[in-house]
Amino acid sequence: MCKKLDQAVVASIMKMIPNGSRLELPSEQLTNYPQVKKALLNAGGKYKKCGFEFTCDAQDILARLSEGEAVNDKKTFQFFPTPKPLAQKLVELADIQESHTCLEPEAGQGAISDLILNKTANCTVVELMPENAKILTNKGYQPIVGDFLSMRPESLGQFDRIVANPPFTKNQDIDHITQMYSMLKPGGKIVSIASRSWIRGQQKKQVSFQNWLEDIGATLTAIPDGAFSESGTAVGAVIVQIHKPKKVA
Repeated sequence: MCKKLDQAVVASIMKMIPNGSRLELPSEQLTNYPQVKKALLNAGGKYKKCGFEFTCDAQDILARLSEGEAVNDKKTFQFFPTPKPLAQKLVELADIQESHTCLEPEAGQGAISDLILNKTANCTVVELMPENAKILTNKGYQPIVGDFLSMRPESLGQFDRIVANPPFTKNQDIDHITQMYSMLKPGGKIVSIASRSWIRGQQKKQVSFQNWLEDIGATLTAIPDGAFSESGTAVGAVIVQIHKPKKVA
């Protein structure tokens, strides 16, 4: 069940003026502005010059908030955009050639895929969050909208390179990386961000993942602390690189 906003907060939000991707503050002072600001920041807004900017049509956000919905897609979908310097590093490590087919699962708003397109036009993107899928479409992508973990190689295909920044909570990064491997062509490469939590974790899934990565010769590179600060999280992370043998025994 979705968390609901206080009706007084909703009433104040409805006084705001939609203007493209912005919600402008009204001329009157909002007595509950701290609560209004929190609701708008949770909904993905960024404060700028007497208003809040969104990455989508602000009217859509306003419509959801008007019904009392406590919008927090970042938390719901675990969407933390890949900062550009880190996205550049991932694509560099992937060593993408023009002939390669590429996949970005959980593509977000295209931070990684936009850079992949500088290397090859063969880039498939998968995205679960509706607002992000709209943004990808507006950028010219044809996103496959749905849950990557429910997809299969028989329908999605296999790829030469898979570059990703998957969600971390509840070992979702483990699930995503193992799923990616099933969609990787022999001779292909995965470059993915992952959390640090499983590295010394003792859960059965975490230990199994540790052993699997060791067996297949994966490499881990630490990501400096604070790399995701601009995306609103201080979570520790690593880069996982996996090469799939050309001939699998």
